[in-house]
Amino acid sequence: MDIKQENIERIQTRIDMIRQESRALSYRIERMTEQRKALSQEKNDLKDRLEVVSSIPAKELIEGTNEALANLTIRA
Repeated sequence: MDIKQENIERIQTRIDMIRQESRALSYRIERMTEQRKALSQEKNDLKDRLEVVSSIPAKELIEGTNEALANLTIRA
């Protein structure tokens, strides 16, 4: 095999390696984008819950806590 053919094969091999790496990166980007969406949704849900809890007057929270504590039983 002459030098020209060897260089061509090396370049083609490198191109194939780059394509494979690009596909792997595309997959990782897609997976991370989905994870980011899920985290963003969870954050928004928690913000909504915080808003709801913050709007409940403190007196009601204390009364609800006291009522829940009164109904607790200790299991042996």
